[in-house]
Order: sequence, then C-alpha cells, then structure tokens
Amino acid sequence: MADYKAIKGFTIQTVAGDPSNLTTGQIWYDSAAKKVQGAKLVAGSWASGGNVNTGRTQVKGCGTQTAALATAGQVTSFGTNPTNINELYDGTSWTEVGDLNTARRTGAEFGISTAAIYAGGYAPPGGQLIVESYDGSSWTEVGDLTTASGGEGGTRYHFAGFGTATAGAVVAGSAPNPGNVETWDGSSWTEVADINTQRGNIAASTQGTTTASIVMGGEDTGPTALTVTESWDGSSWTEVGDLNTGLFASGHAGTQAAASIFGGTNPGVTTHEQWDGTNWSASAALNAGKKWLASAGSATAALAATGSPAPPAPAATEEFTGPAVTASTFTSS
Repeated sequence: MADYKAIKGFTIQTVAGDPSNLTTGQIWYDSAAKKVQGAKLVAGSWASGGNVNTGRTQVKGCGTQTAALATAGQVTSFGTNPTNINELYDGTSWTEVGDLNTARRTGAEFGISTAAIYAGGYAPPGGQLIVESYDGSSWTEVGDLTTASGGEGGTRYHFAGFGTATAGAVVAGSAPNPGNVETWDGSSWTEVADINTQRGNIAASTQGTTTASIVMGGEDTGPTALTVTESWDGSSWTEVGDLNTGLFASGHAGTQAAASIFGGTNPGVTTHEQWDGTNWSASAALNAGKKWLASAGSATAALAATGSPAPPAPAATEEFTGPAVTASTFTSS
C-alpha cells in the first residue's frame, strides 16, 4: 500500500496540539494526543440575541453584528403611518437612539452604526426621494435621490443599498420593479448602469463597495421570487451564479466575495444561503422564519432582527456565527 508521502509528495507534519492556522483538508500528527488529526469545515449556527424594543416589519439595518442599526419600518397596520424609530445594537441589547426626521418604511440603508445613510422609503400616500445621513447621534437630510422610478407616486422604496456613508449605492425598487442604480459620493447621487434583471425587494452584499458588490434575489411583477445574482465592478453588472432558492424581502450581509442571504418571501422562511464568490450553498437555517427584517454584518457574523410578513412584528434577534474550520480526530471504521 502506498504511504501518504508517496501519494502527496510530503510527510505528515508533527505538532504538539493543533497547527496555529487551520485550513480545510489539512492533516497532521498530534504528538501530545498521539493521534492523527485533520481540519474540517463545521457549519455555523444561529443563536438568540437581545430583543429590539419595538418590533417592526419593513425595517432596514446596517453595520456589524455587534454594532448595528435597525431603522424605520411599520409598527401597526400598513394602512397607518410608518415609524421613524432608530435602534442601536451593541451585541447584547438594543437602545433607541436618534430617530429619523421623516418616518418611512422599506427604504435602503447602508454604512455603519456611527455613519449611515437611509435613502428613499414609503410613507403614505407614496414613495420618498428623501435621504438622511446619520452621524452616530442624529440624522440630517442630505441630497435627494435623483431618479423617480418605481413605486406609488413614481418614487423609490422596496430596494437595497451597499457601501459606506460617503461612498455607497442603492439598487432597484418596487413596482414596476425598475433596474435603476444610483451611487452616492457623500454629497450627491449619480445614476449609473442599471441591473440586468429589474426587480423589487432585492438583497445586496451590504458591506460591498461602489466598485465591487453583488445583488441577489428579489421579486418580479408576478410576484415571483427570483434566484438571479448580479455582480458589480464599478461600471457594469454581470449575471453570476444563481441562488438555489428564489428569495425576496430577505436579510443580507457580507461582501462581493463572501455574502449571505436569509429569510424573506412569504410568509417568512428560515432559508439561509452563503456565497463564496462563485456559488451559493445552503447554510444553517434561521430559528424562525421572517421577512422584511433588519440585517447587518458579514457572511460569518450576521445579524437578523425583528421583521415579519405583517405588523405587529416579533422583537426577536438572531446572530449567526460560522462556518469555522476545526480539528477532528481520524477514527478507523
């Protein structure tokens, strides 16, 4: 029988314990435990976090898992006015902080907990072009969106954003599901290349940049949940690997190279998929189905807060951790 060196061209490393930087598929001999060990990828999981103070649907979020915002949304029935409530998460609990000046629901939010943008949104009788900037304590109205497209009143809502408070973008919108994209430079908006597939209730890699991001899912006028994913290089959109399951009104996190989408659709699913830069794969499901939720974080440390198909919405927050590479002992069969 051929030995490992003959097959792989090198001998197994001997380490007292585990190597300092594990990589999937790595093999070594643990001289302390006197066992052959290997590194394997362990799926991540969702765990309960602190409840928001005010449960909302059609709420938006941004930031990281331990420093996030949950902004605006709808507290009571959709026939009444939306809210301007803004809450801050510190990794343990939520605190209401500076509220939006103009109450809205389902706009686009991007940035971090101390420097964020909330753009567009819906407030009866129609959509809004209003944009506000957050400095960690209060919101200030800044330059309006330039393109009136989609939504009641011909303005913008049910769409997504990515980037920072000084360099970001908003993508798509509501009926008739435009493909419009605008970028933000900290003072004004510029219309750039449309996405290829027009849709509403879209998700995005919220930690992406104005030269590298992806958008995924969404719904057409059916309404049908879509699997389409498109990648942005700063000048054009290219369709890449589809989601395994069509999703819209979902939570979203991560970057162009490592993104995450979770929840959404009707009446609120637990589905969670992760993007490795080429393909989507199923990941650990949410503990409770939800849509129109506040989301934040990275593909390996995501946040999903409140949200549901209709108000009143549950206050629950979930935190995702993983996946991770861990050591495992080889056993004989």
